[in-house]
Amino acid sequence: MKRFLQTLSLAIMAGTLVMAASAAATDRKTIRAAFIEFPPLAYSGADGHPEGSFIHFTEELARRAGYEVAWQGLPIERVYLYLERGDIDLWPGSAGVPELAGFTHETDFRPGEIRLNAYHRGDTPPVKSLEDLQGKRLILIRGYTYFRLLDELKVDPNTYVTLAPDHQSAIRMLAFRRGDYLVNFQAPMEVTIERSPLPDLAHTNLLSWPLSFIFSASAPGTQVMARRFNQAWQELQGDDTTAPPDN
Repeated sequence: MKRFLQTLSLAIMAGTLVMAASAAATDRKTIRAAFIEFPPLAYSGADGHPEGSFIHFTEELARRAGYEVAWQGLPIERVYLYLERGDIDLWPGSAGVPELAGFTHETDFRPGEIRLNAYHRGDTPPVKSLEDLQGKRLILIRGYTYFRLLDELKVDPNTYVTLAPDHQSAIRMLAFRRGDYLVNFQAPMEVTIERSPLPDLAHTNLLSWPLSFIFSASAPGTQVMARRFNQAWQELQGDDTTAPPDN
C-alpha cells in the first residue's frame, strides 16, 4: 500500500509539472520570429538590428497582443525548416505557401501584399504572364524561391537563367544585357532603383501575393499567439496610427 501511494504521489507530481510546463509554454511573452532580407519591408539595419515597415508593424501588433518579439535573420529555406521543427514561432511573410501548409497556421487577416514583376529595358518588349518567360533570358535573385513558380523555367533547356547575388547586381546585369528580363519583387526593387536608376526601365506585374503571419504548429503556444494577433488586428481597424505594410 505504501509503495502504491508513493507511485501515485510521483504520478501526480509528474502530471502537475507537465501541466505547469504546458501552461507556461502557452503563455510565453516573447515570440521567436524570423525575417528574410526583403527591404524596405524587412532587412538588417546598419547596427545589425531588424528594420523595415513589416518589422515595425509586427512589433506593434505583438505589443497590442501582449508580446515582445525576438528576431533573427534567416535565409528563406532555413525559415521553412525552423517553422517545421518549431525552432521559431513566427514568420511574417507570404500567405498560403504550399510547402508550409502541413506544419503551420496563419492569422485570419491579410495585412498587405507583395508584387512580383518582370523588369526590362525600354528596347525589350514586355511580357504579360509567367508563361511568357519561357525561352527568355532571365535574371533571378539568388536565395529567393519565387513561391516555386519559376522552378520549371530554371530547368527548361530553352530558358537561360542567371542568378544575381543581390538586387543591386541584378539591375546592373540587366543594364549590361546579361539578361532580357529581371524577375523581382516590387518592394526591394523600388529601393534598388532609387540608388541605381535605369532610365529606360519598365516592368509588367506578373502576380500579387498576400502577406500573413505564419505561426509554427510545432511550437507550443502559437495557437494562442495567432488568436491574440487576430484580436489585435481587430483593434487596429479603429486606429489609423499604425499603417500595415505594402508592396
